[in-house]
Amino acid sequence: MAFRHYLLDQNKDVEVINDGTIPGLYNKLPDIEVIQDIKNYSTKKEADLVVVLDCSNLERLGKAKKLIDTGVSIINIDHHPDNSSFGSINLVNEKSSSTSEILAEYFLGINYTIDKKTATVLYTGILTDTGRFRYESTGRRTMEIGGILIENGAEPRNICDDIYYSVPPSILRMTGTMLEGAEFYENGKVCLMEVSQETIKKYNATFSDFDGLAEYTLHTEHAMVGALLKEIDDKNIKVSLRSKDNINVSKVAHMYGGGGHRNASGFVMKSGDDIIRKELLDNLKGLVHVSV
Repeated sequence: MAFRHYLLDQNKDVEVINDGTIPGLYNKLPDIEVIQDIKNYSTKKEADLVVVLDCSNLERLGKAKKLIDTGVSIINIDHHPDNSSFGSINLVNEKSSSTSEILAEYFLGINYTIDKKTATVLYTGILTDTGRFRYESTGRRTMEIGGILIENGAEPRNICDDIYYSVPPSILRMTGTMLEGAEFYENGKVCLMEVSQETIKKYNATFSDFDGLAEYTLHTEHAMVGALLKEIDDKNIKVSLRSKDNINVSKVAHMYGGGGHRNASGFVMKSGDDIIRKELLDNLKGLVHVSV
């Protein structure tokens, strides 16, 4: 959204496309309604330029990849360490906490005026991608930029409340069911949680309602590695991995065709595959043993 604001100020015709709906916790962000789900996008216009944000490779675009015509110029802006540099121009900094931090640095570098709307969405991006400024990627410059965004109109208390303290009662109850089924291994260092399609339907939840729930796998005293298994449909399970300190869960995610960061990664596995599930658990246990 921040880059859209910038491009509009340059008198560009901009459309923002996403593969899937935006999680409800972001509904209060300014102009969030302009983001279009690819399944509802029917415009036939050909793009002169495609800007891909926060994706390590084109496959991560999902169904939105079909909008990229052969030969079109691509600007790739990202902070994932496994970025494949697929763009015509690549603005990639794996040391940055988030793509939002990269954009903020860019705007500051060209003396672009960051208004309240832009400050709000950038601060939100940094807040969520650093796990509320907890992850290893959070550095001094991250905090400095956060301060600059606050000076330009971002309201930390309101943003944090909207993102983390405004869940519907039904989702809170679903979270309780998820927590009740938590499994612990290796003296509590590994935590595994699951949410089935049955539970999702019972609480009238959507896939987007799970944004941030994987963090609960690390909430206990000794937990070092966590996995949340979310049953997307009858065939697929989305696995979200989390870790503390220097434990690199992206190594495990890459084993199954996924990716991400050291402390937050993910992949998709087939439903009902008990062999893969056991293998995953063994790999997570292995990470804890290596870290000792």
